[in-house]
Amino acid sequence: MDNKNIKFFENMLQKRLEEITSNIHLTNTNLMELTATNLKDQSDIVSANLQGELESLMAQKHGLELKDIIHSLQKIKNKTYGICEMCDDEIDIQRLKIKPHAKYCIKCRELHEKSKNRNRK
Repeated sequence: MDNKNIKFFENMLQKRLEEITSNIHLTNTNLMELTATNLKDQSDIVSANLQGELESLMAQKHGLELKDIIHSLQKIKNKTYGICEMCDDEIDIQRLKIKPHAKYCIKCRELHEKSKNRNRK
């Protein structure tokens, strides 16, 4: 991958890193506010619990994406960015434009997903 594309993806990853960090901070703030709220009405309590669960799930999802982005930024430093972690082939540029923190090429991602689904059963 040429330096122009590397810079493009590095900027894209940095921007997403900032967005996720901000989202995680906002989610944590919302969770603290929900916890501090002294609700008396049963429907308000149920609603707050559901909102808390949703916020927690979003924080988990963002945390996983954050980890992948940091890993991708490290790969840029190591000059291994854009290489599939399973087959060592280059990951298609179009795939990286959609998911710049992709670890696998399309074929290996499908294999990974099938393997994960088999292990769940």
